[in-house]
Amino acid sequence: MRSLSSTISFRAGFCAIAGLPNVGKSTLLNQLLGQPLSIVTPKAQTTRQRLLGIYTDDSHQAVFVDTPGLLEPRYLMQERMREDAEGAMADADVLVYVVDAGFAPSLEHAARYARPVRPSEPGGPEDGTEAPYPRILCLNKMDRVNPEARLEMVARFSGAAWDAVVATVATTGEGVRALREEVLRRLPPSPPLYPPEDVAVAPMRFFVSELIRETVFELLADEVPYATAVTIEEYRDASDKPGLLFIAATIHVERESQKGIVIGAGGRMIRQVGTEARQKIEAFTGQRVYLELRAKVLRNWRRREGALKLLGLQRPG
Repeated sequence: MRSLSSTISFRAGFCAIAGLPNVGKSTLLNQLLGQPLSIVTPKAQTTRQRLLGIYTDDSHQAVFVDTPGLLEPRYLMQERMREDAEGAMADADVLVYVVDAGFAPSLEHAARYARPVRPSEPGGPEDGTEAPYPRILCLNKMDRVNPEARLEMVARFSGAAWDAVVATVATTGEGVRALREEVLRRLPPSPPLYPPEDVAVAPMRFFVSELIRETVFELLADEVPYATAVTIEEYRDASDKPGLLFIAATIHVERESQKGIVIGAGGRMIRQVGTEARQKIEAFTGQRVYLELRAKVLRNWRRREGALKLLGLQRPG
């Protein structure tokens, strides 16, 4: 534990990572932490709840908060996702707004979250309102932008609206160190918020359920993955086999037809999901795993308050 004198110059705080769906927020979080904590798939809207990942060095602790994409809600679960993202931004000490540099609507959307004009700036409010917390624009997926246009794009967004503009390619790690440094130096003076050895806040059951859900997204097509949710029914050491972790999980769907797709002909699909998810869980936990999966219908769960609460997707806060 650090002494009081050693924390005087320490900086710590929460950094919300926000943006439209599929701009690379979860990949960016994993790169900022140096390890795969948040699930990543090619499909949009994979993240459903905020996820806290902790980066600590000798003089900083950044609690990075991966948030659901800022979509326009079409049903109750998406309303909860939007509320969760907006809540994370409201609670943050620093905001990193991520855009897909090669997707014009993403760039246009960023203007909604740029820093308001300071009172001292021309055209600013005259009511003495304090300047808002630091806001960093992350131009991600810069590999999609013509090399000659990259400097022009960074220059175009730099200025009063953003405290910093950083270009990144999250899939390769390009620019991520510079982004992390911009965040760390803007954190408020504070002692560490969590023990320095911690890298996450969520329990292991959460990560296991997310790895199973990630596998469902990878193996199933179209709308079916979005209609699935995963709950962990049992998570324990196997009493008869030392060193073996026993996990029983349920994949919830909304309709019988979706259940049939998840199970597959002769049970082949759910076995494949189980095999691939088990391998991920073993790599994540460092233990041998016996994974038992079943599929269950929870009708229209994305649109029902009680069902969302049962699945741990209730209103944030």
